[in-house]
Amino acid sequence: MQESTEQDLYDQGRQLSKNEALKAASDGLAGTLFDEVADLSTARISEDATQMLKFHGSYQQDDRDLRRERKKQGLDRSWSFMVRTKHAGGRLTAEQYLVADELATNYGNNSLRITTRQDFQFHGVGKGNLKNLIRELNERWMTTYGGCGDIARNTLTCPVADLLPDNHFDYQALAQEINDRFLGDSTSYYELWLDGEKILADGSRVSVKPQRQESFYGPTYMPRKHKMGIGLPHDNCIDLFTQDLALEAIIDEQHHVTGFNLVAGGGLGSTHGKAETFPRLGDRIGFLPPAMAMPALEAATALYRDYGDRTNRRHARLKYVLEDRGVEWFREELGTRLGARLEPPVDAGEYGVSDHLGWERQKDGRWLVGVWVENGRVKDVAGYALKTTLRRIVEEVRPELRLTAHHNIILANIDEAAKPKVESLLAENGLSTGKSGLSELRRYAMACPAMPTCGLAVAESERYLPDVITELENRGYGQDRVWIRMSGCPNACSRPPTAEIGLVGRSLGLYNVFVGGSFEGTRLARLYRPDVRSAELVDVLAESLDQWRVSRARGEAFGDWAARVLVPEVVHASLSNQEAARLSA
Repeated sequence: MQESTEQDLYDQGRQLSKNEALKAASDGLAGTLFDEVADLSTARISEDATQMLKFHGSYQQDDRDLRRERKKQGLDRSWSFMVRTKHAGGRLTAEQYLVADELATNYGNNSLRITTRQDFQFHGVGKGNLKNLIRELNERWMTTYGGCGDIARNTLTCPVADLLPDNHFDYQALAQEINDRFLGDSTSYYELWLDGEKILADGSRVSVKPQRQESFYGPTYMPRKHKMGIGLPHDNCIDLFTQDLALEAIIDEQHHVTGFNLVAGGGLGSTHGKAETFPRLGDRIGFLPPAMAMPALEAATALYRDYGDRTNRRHARLKYVLEDRGVEWFREELGTRLGARLEPPVDAGEYGVSDHLGWERQKDGRWLVGVWVENGRVKDVAGYALKTTLRRIVEEVRPELRLTAHHNIILANIDEAAKPKVESLLAENGLSTGKSGLSELRRYAMACPAMPTCGLAVAESERYLPDVITELENRGYGQDRVWIRMSGCPNACSRPPTAEIGLVGRSLGLYNVFVGGSFEGTRLARLYRPDVRSAELVDVLAESLDQWRVSRARGEAFGDWAARVLVPEVVHASLSNQEAARLSA
């Protein structure tokens, strides 16, 4: 159990948030969940139980499209649950994918949602199916424990770096080690969903001895959610500077990882009208050898656990610890806990990013192919059988699968002999690998789920952004390579604050337009137009794209141009002094 800290003593003199009291009284995240989940006389659970359920990987939701009509009829809301898995680095086997596909049909709304944290989400799960779904996931070694809640979330890394030539480091193994290290100790998860059993890698079951103590987290866990990732400068596909903690790989000329820069204090969520909340890119804290990766992450996470704000949840992320106390304070405290300060950060080199669509040869001679999934939603619609086609390919070819932070899906470890079959099935069913049938603008667009399931959304996102892209394509902008990201609220799950164009919902049919993020994820966007109505949104975007076309420098990306021309006062949080000087010129 952690010792009392200055923050503990400070918090004792202030009123802690309601969530802190709930966690402390929950008996290791059990609370009233056992009774409430078993009670099928109602389709919902209480608000207090809902807060505990998040740690188990689920959110209670309702169909917001039906709220008004059901209220008129005197009916309760149309309740259901979202369930989120944890796949370190987005990695899963063919068998696991097929089980997830089947469970989405049997217990959910017949769709799988790939998240920007390389997870799956199941939507529309009824209360009576909740335990069955989570149990059957665990039976195929897929956990939901810590998928949500005030705990370490899924660990991100490049989904394919370990498979590609000239790579000598297993990022996937380290991501799994991080996930395993920060999994909760309390057995309430296994007691509730698996009737007191754990399922081991060989398929055997062992009974767990009930215990509710947390050796690392303590009784109140983290102040709020905690996100970690392992990033590569030449392929920043996980947006590493948006993580609470990240390991920035330092790679030598022989393609060996010599160590990592520890990056701390990233995070994109904010709250409208609350000046104490804001997006922030992480700071490089120092360099560490690979063997120090886990000790450094443990110590840095413990700093957040001990000093994070437990009185104001809006101000409870690690980024605010660094912002309020200072980066140098964080370095000193981290050094104290590690026994020595980290070495100064090392130059990471030029930044780039890939969405990993298309075919690539693996270092073992086999193939992988990245398949585009619009806004991460794996489902069948009229004329486009994405879910059915992916299932058929996985059944017949048995690839390994990787989920990307841009919510696409990668089929990996495909033998040479099987490649023509996969190519044929993809082509016959219209699935895009980014080479044809997909505009550049649509390829790089990204939206969060928002309406009708997310209880936090104030505006449309997943259901609306495709129409915005279609209209821009119709006006001739389809082949412009620009990141456009839309979020239904300022929690920014689709990462609009680092997009070249970020669209953030203000209220129904109203959006703030941000511009000036870099394509490589190295700079925050800045507010360009507030309170733009949906009917005017395409006109506003078209106007800025027209300006870019006529006034950009040769090869200048939209985000770089917008940072220079549309929002020149933007603070350039770029990754090299050279780039900052170029953008500010």
